[in-house]
Parts: sequence; C-alpha cells; structure tokens
Amino acid sequence: MRLWQKVFLYTLILVMLAVSMTSILLLKNSFSLALEQRKQSVYSEHEFVITSFKSMMITERLRENAVVLDEKALKEFMADTFGGEQKKSGIQFCDTSGQMVYANKEMEIPQGLLDAVKDTGKNYMQVSGYQLYIASAESMEGKAYYVVTENDITDVVEIHENMLRQILAISMGCAMGIAFILLIVVKMLLHPLQKINEGTRAIAQGSYEKRIPEKGHDELSELAHNMNRMARAVEQNVRALENVAEDRKQFIDNLSHEMKTPLTSILGFSDLLQIKKDIPEESRIEYAGIIKEEASRMRTLSGKLMELITVGEAKMEWTKEDMGQLFEEIGVSLKVITDNHQIHFTCLSEHGSLWVDRELFKSLLYNLVDNAVKASGEGGSIQVEGHFEGQDFCIRVADEGVGIPEDEISKITQAFYMVDKARGRASGGAGLGLALCAEIISLHRGSLQFESRLGEGTSVLIRMKGGIRHA
Repeated sequence: MRLWQKVFLYTLILVMLAVSMTSILLLKNSFSLALEQRKQSVYSEHEFVITSFKSMMITERLRENAVVLDEKALKEFMADTFGGEQKKSGIQFCDTSGQMVYANKEMEIPQGLLDAVKDTGKNYMQVSGYQLYIASAESMEGKAYYVVTENDITDVVEIHENMLRQILAISMGCAMGIAFILLIVVKMLLHPLQKINEGTRAIAQGSYEKRIPEKGHDELSELAHNMNRMARAVEQNVRALENVAEDRKQFIDNLSHEMKTPLTSILGFSDLLQIKKDIPEESRIEYAGIIKEEASRMRTLSGKLMELITVGEAKMEWTKEDMGQLFEEIGVSLKVITDNHQIHFTCLSEHGSLWVDRELFKSLLYNLVDNAVKASGEGGSIQVEGHFEGQDFCIRVADEGVGIPEDEISKITQAFYMVDKARGRASGGAGLGLALCAEIISLHRGSLQFESRLGEGTSVLIRMKGGIRHA
C-alpha cells in the first residue's frame, strides 16, 4: 500500500470514528435527557394516580357508610376506577407476597422490581423493552400493597432509533464527502513528495543534474532542498572522479608515449651496434651518444615522475625559514645553471619568516627557474623576487623567453603537457616540472598564477599565507 493510500485510509477512519463517536454520544445524551424527562413525568403521574385513588377511596367509604372497605369492595372499587376501555398506561395492585390483587391489563412486571421496593422502602423505576415500570409500597384500608404502573415509552425509543438511523445515513453521506475531499487534500499535500520520489529515482539512475522543485516552507520543501544539495554534492564528486579518471588515463597515455620514444631509440641503436660488425668509430660514438642521451632523458623522466607521485604522500617537515637567507642560498645553487646558458639571473627576497617545508620549497623554485631557463635564449634574464604583502609572502619568477599562448596557460600544470614538445624534449624536459610545482604550492595552501605573452616572456606569481616581515 502506497503512502498516500495509508494516509488517506487512516485519516478517513479516524475522522469517521470521531464523527460517529461524537454523534453517538450526543444522541445517547439526548436520549438520556428525553428518557429522564419521561421518567419524571411518569413518576409524577404515578404519584397523582395513587393520591387520587386514595382520595376517591375515602369518598367511596363515606358512600358505603363503612369505616374501611373490605377486600371484595376494594377490588370492585379498583375495577370501577381503573377498568373500562384499554389505556396505554396500566396499573396493578399486589399484596405483600407479590400476588396480584387487581390489574387493569395484562402486565409482565420485571423481575426484581417489587423486591427492590421491599428492600429499599422507596419507589423504584425500571425500563423493560418499550415499557417503563414504577412501583411503590402503599398502605390502603389497613393493609400494605405494592402498586405498579406501566407506561409506554415507544415514542421515546422510536425517536432514538430513528435518529440513530438518520445519523448512520448522514455518517455514510459525510463519509463519502469527506473521503472525496480528503483524497484531493492528501494528493495535493503529498504531491511534492511524489516529485521528490521521482527526482530521487532519476538521480539514483545517474541523472545527477536533476533538481527537485522547492516550493513553500514546510518539511517537504526542506527535504527537497536537502535532496538537491545532496544531488549537487554527488554530481560534483562524480565529476571530480571522472576528471581524476580522465587525468589518470591521460597521464598513463602520456607516460607510455614519453617512455616509448627513448626506449625505441635505445633499442634501435643498440641493435645497430650489435648487428653491424664493422661500425666506424664516428658512428659508434654517435650511436652511443644517442643511447646515453635517451637513457639520461628516461632517468630524468623517472625521477620527476617519482617526485610528483611521492610529494603528496611525503610527511611535511615544517620549519620557520628566513626568506632572505633561503633565497640567497637557492640563488647560489641556480646561478651555476643560468651561467652555463649565459643568462643574467637574480634571486632576492625581503627578510622575513615563513613556515615551509624547506626541501619542497627549494624544489619549487628549482623547477620554476629550470622552466624559465628552457624558455630563454642566451643573453636573456631571469628574476626571482620575494616580498611580503601583509601576512602573505609573494614570489615572482619572470623570464624574457618565448612566452606561452593564452589558450595554453590553463593546461601547463598538467602532467606531461608541453607547449612546444620538440623544444621540451630537446632540452630534456618531460612536462612534469609545473605539475610538481602546482602540487607543492597546494600542500603549502598557496595560489599559483601565470602571466605570459608570446615573444615577451612569462611571469609566475605565487602567494603563500602566514608570512611575517622582519623589522
């Protein structure tokens, strides 16, 4: 059974029970009031009949010129008084043993009625079927009698039964009307839940861009909002996983390609050295040089690759470094490389403290300068500058090299990506340096930005938090 059906059915049952119970209680109360009024009327009538009969009996005694009426005369007087045409109300006189003395009609006195009067000594009233009986103990002509009157209450009971039938009919009509209205209301109230169910099903089937309509400010609207938040989170995670999977595939494809080229050269020239018997010394040296060059390129590639893979897993060793001294140390190491390429090189920074992993930070600057050297020609210049801006430490690495096309800037931090593959391979590059730099900056919770123009050079801007300038 579906939720809307359960809500509809249970609500209808509760409403009908409430209406029926209320109607029945009101009807019962009304019947009790009507019956109580009839009992008061019957009681008054019973007292009036007994009082009138005793008064008439005094008159009869005077007419008969007797001190008391004997039993026979009393029965005749009873017959004369209460006899005649049948009436709805009946009366019966009984002696103390319960034997009937006189009755104006056949009556079935309920069991225990006379015993109740005998035990309590008071008037007692009892309902049996459609008749109301009232009994009292009376003293007449020196003897004790029980007087029982019977009154028809069919009209009161029939009114109660008719009202009960009417209430049942009205309840059935109300049930149909309420059921129709309730069905519409439940459908309207649970319509958002149906939309949530449909949206959830679509999301579960892979439509992560699906969103559930959010209307109103109730719990269902809040649920729809939370479901949409969950869908957005799932969509972002799925897209991230897809990107990771795509990046890994591209990484493996690029790795395979990069490894294939030097291996092909090494195997090819090795075969030549092995197959050919008479190889000129000049050719042998050339072949050996190519093999050495390609093997060196493979070593560089594997080293960079290992460094890129392990940098995210390495345990960070944070130390508080003076940037002025660290830049001076790095500048001395890198000047040997730039001098070999006849490039003017400066590496300076303001004095101040920054928490870094010393070796990773040095690797960051080594790779950035190495890229700048590969992009620069003889006679060019490379500047590495560091300065503090508030609580941030900013680094700028600028060269006057070939530059990077604008549409290529967003891709240069991808592993194995090279703007000019021929120039990159010629200089021993593998396209891993900037990818490693991006990873190191991420570990330091910094930001990386590139500014470049073709033929004018490239500037790499780095911003790291937590720097303190020395006074």
